[in-house]
Amino acid sequence: MSVAKRNLSFTFWYGTSMADQDGWTPGDVTGIAANPFYAINIDQGLALPHEPMISEDDWIKANVNLIRELGPEPYLRSLLSILKGNYPRG
Repeated sequence: MSVAKRNLSFTFWYGTSMADQDGWTPGDVTGIAANPFYAINIDQGLALPHEPMISEDDWIKANVNLIRELGPEPYLRSLLSILKGNYPRG
């Protein structure tokens, strides 16, 4: 998939294309969009409580789009990587 096509979905989720700003790559944006930490408070044994940045519904919509764009296997590999602690750079 082209970077231009991916930027369309990033624009849908964020309102602007973060992949073109401040050295962010499409992979960085995908990693953030796929990380459930930004939509929920994860069990306190795993993460500190915080104010979620987006609603659960918006997170689900963004991730449905990512699954469509990336395909299920690459998306799930990315999600597993995030859950293992391989977070995008910021």
